[in-house]
Amino acid sequence: MAVAAEVFTIFYSDDDLSVNDLFLYAMIVPVMPQALVSRAGVAFEDREYWNIVLLISEAVSALTCCPIFGYMLDVSGTRQGPYLSGLVLLFASMLVLTTSHSVTWYIIARVFQGAATAMVSVAGLSIVTDAVDRASLGQMIGYLGTAMTLGFMSGPLLGGLLYQIGGFYAIFGMAFGIVALDFFFRLAVVEKRIAERWLCLTDGERPSQENGYIPEQPPYGALGTILTSGHTATEISKTTFALGKLLKQPRILISLLAVTVGALVVSAFDATLPVFVENTFHWNVLGAGLIFLPGAAAAIFQPFFGFLSDRLGTRKITFASFVILAPSLICLRFVEDNSPFHIGLLCVMLGLVGMCIDLSQPALIVEMQRVLDDMEAEDPGVFGGRGAVAQAFSLENMAHFGGLALGPMLGGFVEVRYGWKSMTLALGVLSAVTAMPMLWLSGPIEEVSTESADEEMAREPLLTN
Repeated sequence: MAVAAEVFTIFYSDDDLSVNDLFLYAMIVPVMPQALVSRAGVAFEDREYWNIVLLISEAVSALTCCPIFGYMLDVSGTRQGPYLSGLVLLFASMLVLTTSHSVTWYIIARVFQGAATAMVSVAGLSIVTDAVDRASLGQMIGYLGTAMTLGFMSGPLLGGLLYQIGGFYAIFGMAFGIVALDFFFRLAVVEKRIAERWLCLTDGERPSQENGYIPEQPPYGALGTILTSGHTATEISKTTFALGKLLKQPRILISLLAVTVGALVVSAFDATLPVFVENTFHWNVLGAGLIFLPGAAAAIFQPFFGFLSDRLGTRKITFASFVILAPSLICLRFVEDNSPFHIGLLCVMLGLVGMCIDLSQPALIVEMQRVLDDMEAEDPGVFGGRGAVAQAFSLENMAHFGGLALGPMLGGFVEVRYGWKSMTLALGVLSAVTAMPMLWLSGPIEEVSTESADEEMAREPLLTN
């Protein structure tokens, strides 16, 4: 029942959190080029450059905050505090964006927004892996990924639509409404350990480790933990801060590479696509937002993609996604003229790009959790009593936001200097190169389960004697 309560919370609060933060991140993508000119006084020919700077500012902020928040979540006793902190930062960023008329304050607002997004992303993934059975983790990550991707990719679409209908302030009016709704959902989050304690008290039982309740403990390094565990402060510190151990795992590094490249591709188009369709097809802000729809459409299939990753394994899914992604990106170089054929070609290719990225995301997140499980099986207690789930996903989010920071650099600056064709070719080649290391990731989970069962049967006679 506790797991069921937690899964309910995941669907109705954690998905909403992911949508909101990433939606608000991406909502102003098609709006900022014009806002920089009309509100901040940026020269028209410099608008793309400063738009790229804003995207990089938010990504670098999130990249910097991810390991800090991951460590805090692993050593703290709750996820709700970080959630509410992220909300405060999100509200501050929206307020600054609404009232500012200078580039400096726009950059500060994007920095606040990046920190808020990092906090929620790390905590949300940690809650999911705490509550969901490992055999179904990929499918659940798919549902969460659908929310995150829909927020990330529908933001430009709805932002451009609202700007066309109601102007600049209509966008941020909706943003403040989302933040208010977000507040109530964050208060509704009930963690697994809290739900189990409530259920034990309702049934008249005393909460204990035997009935599934994990008692609250002070953070590692605190005196109480040292006295009860018998470990030294140095041992506890080494156990708690797990980033170094995780970065020594080849499968972790390969997964981080794939996450980085996927985010890089998305953010490269965030920085260049609105200006490209404006120059090529003479579209306005509404058109610049609508062009993101083909890439966002595939997000509804992420639960199915997660199901496939549970059944087929990470290796096949990620290899296939990057192999298909490479020619899809390269074919974008053939979009040249303002004609129905070229508009259709752009939409089809962007749809394939979005599908490939959505296909790989659940599998890569599952791979991170499988590495943690394998490390725990090989060396029980390697991460201490609280584990290192949040730190592992802080690495995943660092890679994601690192890609978001690199995308405008590789995509935006290359497109400005060498043109659209060179940019899409570079992204295609990068995706093709990324496909090869995917062959070193794990296979279907059934293979791992069968091996574990055989080992357990082999040990059983020793245990009975």
